[in-house]
Order: sequence, then C-alpha cells, then structure tokens
Amino acid sequence: MSEAICYVEAFKVDIPPEIAAILDGAAAPYSEPRQAEQALSAALQRAPDNLGLRIAAYAFYFYKNRLWEAIPHAEACLASAAAALALPQDWRMVSSESARFSELEQPQRVYLKSLVALGYCRARLGDFEGGEALLRKAASLDPQDLLGAAALATLVARRNGEDDDEE
Repeated sequence: MSEAICYVEAFKVDIPPEIAAILDGAAAPYSEPRQAEQALSAALQRAPDNLGLRIAAYAFYFYKNRLWEAIPHAEACLASAAAALALPQDWRMVSSESARFSELEQPQRVYLKSLVALGYCRARLGDFEGGEALLRKAASLDPQDLLGAAALATLVARRNGEDDDEE
C-alpha cells in the first residue's frame, strides 16, 4: 500500500479503486519523489474533487517542504468539508454555531485540520498574520483544542512579534 494512501486512511476517506491503482505509483515518495509526484498528478487529473486524493497530495507536498504546492490542496479540502457541512466558503464567516465542531466527525475534522494546515503553511511561508488568523479560527471552533491550533497560533503570534521588533 502506498504512503499516499496511508495518509488518506487516517481520514477514513474512500478513494476509488482505479485511483488507488494510480497511486500505487506513489508507493515510495521519499526514495522516488518524481515517480510519486507523477502518480499523484495523474490521479488528480482523473479525480480532482476526491477528498482523499487531495489529502494525500497535501501530505506529499507538505512533507517535501513544498508548502506553496501544499496550500491549494489544503484549500480544496477546506472547500470540500465546507460544502459537506453546508458552511460558507469563506472561513471567516464560520462560527462555532455553524456546525457541531465538538463532535469531530469526518467533515468537521477535515474542516478544522484544513484550517490548521493552511495556517501552519502560511506562517511557515512568512505570512504570520494570515497564518495566525487561520489558526485562531480553528481554535475558536475547537474550544477543547484537540488539534492544538491555539498553541500554534500563540507561537505564530510570538514569531510575528519578534519580526515586528526587528523593524
């Protein structure tokens, strides 16, 4: 089983067998990154709206530290989860009353993890304000902080403050 599919299994999202067969080409993303990326690209061309595939693509680019390339996949996951939960596409318009985020069922979990993923990537790329805003939103929707968004937001805010002090 490919590592890309293992990423997907953590989210319990189905990938059609024909797409899983394509992903078998991504079985060794660390030793054969070009082959893995080609397999992911081919699978995405066949099933661009498949959530599991988007999660796998995000994970591939994230772990390759290619964060700019990971972001569109996290955004697609966020949009997919928002649609499944009948939420506004603009995450800034979502409140804790918009869905039962405390339950952390699949769409809620994907939504919150996508916010955290986007916030983390943006902060790592130097957009501290944007990253912190995404992380604070995730924290506000996850009051038990099961995903650690509040702690990450605090770290990003501190880092942003350090950069402000240097100016």
